[in-house]
Amino acid sequence: MKKKYMNLQFDRMSAVLTAALLSSAFLFAQERQGCVDPVITATDGPGTVCEGETATLTATHNGDSVNWYDAATGGNLVGSGSPFVTPALSSNTSFWAESINNGGGGTPQTGGARVAPTNTTSSAVVAVTSPWGLAFNATQDFTINSVDVYLASSTPGDVVMQLKDSGLNVLETATIAAPAGNSSTPVQFTLNLDFYVPMGTDFNLVAESSPVMVREFSSGHPGFPYPIGTVGTVTGGTINDNDANATVYYFFYNWTITPGLVCASDRVEEAVMVTPAPAAPSGDSTQTFFAGETLADLDVTGQNLTWYSDAAGMTMIPDTTPLVDGTTYYVSQTVDGCEGDLLAITVELLLGMDDAAFEGIRYYPNPVTDILTIDHSQKIDTVTLFNTLGQTIVSKVYDSPSVYLDLSGIAVGSYFMRITTQEGTKTFSVLKK
Repeated sequence: MKKKYMNLQFDRMSAVLTAALLSSAFLFAQERQGCVDPVITATDGPGTVCEGETATLTATHNGDSVNWYDAATGGNLVGSGSPFVTPALSSNTSFWAESINNGGGGTPQTGGARVAPTNTTSSAVVAVTSPWGLAFNATQDFTINSVDVYLASSTPGDVVMQLKDSGLNVLETATIAAPAGNSSTPVQFTLNLDFYVPMGTDFNLVAESSPVMVREFSSGHPGFPYPIGTVGTVTGGTINDNDANATVYYFFYNWTITPGLVCASDRVEEAVMVTPAPAAPSGDSTQTFFAGETLADLDVTGQNLTWYSDAAGMTMIPDTTPLVDGTTYYVSQTVDGCEGDLLAITVELLLGMDDAAFEGIRYYPNPVTDILTIDHSQKIDTVTLFNTLGQTIVSKVYDSPSVYLDLSGIAVGSYFMRITTQEGTKTFSVLKK
């Protein structure tokens, strides 16, 4: 009898435990209804970039969207979408892709927090105390679909939005272009966010920067807290990430939210290797030259040299470019596919026989509009005009001490003019206006 009793008790306990487990599974299934964990099947990137370059990353997934983080778990949200362009990289860096499905299952709720302001006091976010916004708690998972702002600026501007957790990690970010507003009658404008908020406390919804928008001091609103529908509460204002202005209501009205889960995939790593940029090529910063020499005649040591006419390295010029007295040129080297810093070289003309042969030469007017006149004591054989890229624009053959060069058909800008006589060759600067 005792054994039967014990077996009966065991069966009852098993039944209770099974029922509890089934009930938990049922509730969990209900909670996750309409939310399926997505999967990332592949990520891709360049593998290697040069120091200072960005990398374009992609993720193949079956979710609604994809986010990129700087850690395998937790960490900071650094971007979203596929493709995703990273910031400029200075060292080997890994990024983790996480695909998201919006579970839904809840009915959207509007009118969260304060519905609308009651005055027109306004300000843009001040950079030194950025960001400005609202602190809130979430009693369950939900998505912030949108919030309204009231624009008081007479010009359009971007609202840079962030959602931060209690550790001030950026969970979501969005930059939204806002139209012009009006200071006397602020313009209501909806910021569409779709920011997912997990259940928790001390979240911040903030603007990192913004145009002028309405915010209310304690004299303009009844006071915190304000309910966010059935999912949470706005607890105060926040400024400079420290909740220092807990009596000020910053910017965000009429929260529209949807209760429910967001399902996420496992994170997948995409590593980017960074090749260090080589040093600038070596060479003296001031070098001399004889008339008629080019960039190729300068003394520079480096691999795969590239010449530029500007310090920003925007305008490439060939090494056949004639050297002009007093001009500064810039050169880089490329090693393992990566271009390095620029070496600046200022050139000085050495006086020689060619220079003596060109004493007394005149060319006018300079700047020139159409016809350039060139007078010399000797016969001029050829006149060749180059642009700053070393390309020949005009080349004429003469046999006279006085010649005319028609420049009416060329573009406005700076040029080099090479004059050749039986005594030698010399290069001059010409400005076309």
